[in-house]
Amino acid sequence: SDLFVGLEPGQDKVLGVAPSPGQTIQVGGRQLIAIADQYGVDWIDQSSTAIARITRAGRVLDKVFFADLVRRNLPGNDNDAVVVELDDFMPMTVAADDAAPVVLSDVNWDQKSGRFTATVYRAHPLGDGQHDTFLLRGSVRATQSVLVFAHALPGGSKLSASDVRVNDSYTGHVTNQMFSAATSIEGMTLLHSVVADQVILDRDLQKTIVMHKGDPVLISFRSPGLHLAVTGRALEDGFDGQYVRALNLASKMIVTGRVVNGSELDVDTTSGPVPSDSATLRRLTSSSNNGLGVQRRSAGW
Repeated sequence: SDLFVGLEPGQDKVLGVAPSPGQTIQVGGRQLIAIADQYGVDWIDQSSTAIARITRAGRVLDKVFFADLVRRNLPGNDNDAVVVELDDFMPMTVAADDAAPVVLSDVNWDQKSGRFTATVYRAHPLGDGQHDTFLLRGSVRATQSVLVFAHALPGGSKLSASDVRVNDSYTGHVTNQMFSAATSIEGMTLLHSVVADQVILDRDLQKTIVMHKGDPVLISFRSPGLHLAVTGRALEDGFDGQYVRALNLASKMIVTGRVVNGSELDVDTTSGPVPSDSATLRRLTSSSNNGLGVQRRSAGW
């Protein structure tokens, strides 16, 4: 019935071995005539030039299939947080309707080096030893979650959560210079251009400077029931939360405070003010224009 249609009930017969899955065989016209005569097939259009091509349905077992098979059979592997890579792999074609086409055995995994070997057997051998069984070799590497850039960015860009994503299947060497959460880099500035999927390292970033040396600032002192403020000048660049020094323009004292935003410092109550020397004042005067009036709130700062 793979060659002729319209057979009578009970007339179908096995003629020989079918082609391997995914393979094709040809039956020439003279052989077709002989088969029709032998089995009483009413083949009206008999021709010695006719050719029948019979292809057996098949599906290809690729690297993904075998990598998953190895992953599921690794001894002592209780999760899927590994990546399996195969060496010198050749795909295998099996019958399309075969739900369990191969058997994996003799899995040998050296967890220290990551190397493994395993033997694959066809569940339904073809009678060809070279293709019915073969050795799988490769490596197994644990995966980890790292932060990568979601798209290319130029140097100087200020990062937001939408600029990064988590790669849960990173298999490279992980160092303490990497990041795993978007909140840890939000608001930071890129030191150079980057490309999509590049792993984010701390050497790629710097905290964004919000207060610049020479900027006018409001110096605040807060304690329960008390809030004092006076104008000053920043003596250092600073990012949010950093402690920097500033000059109190009223008292000419240098105080240390935490950067609240680009124009405000909260005085550190554990540090005392120190007198400013003339060199500091000259440097500050030459690098900025002082156009602010002084609002004297506390002569003690």
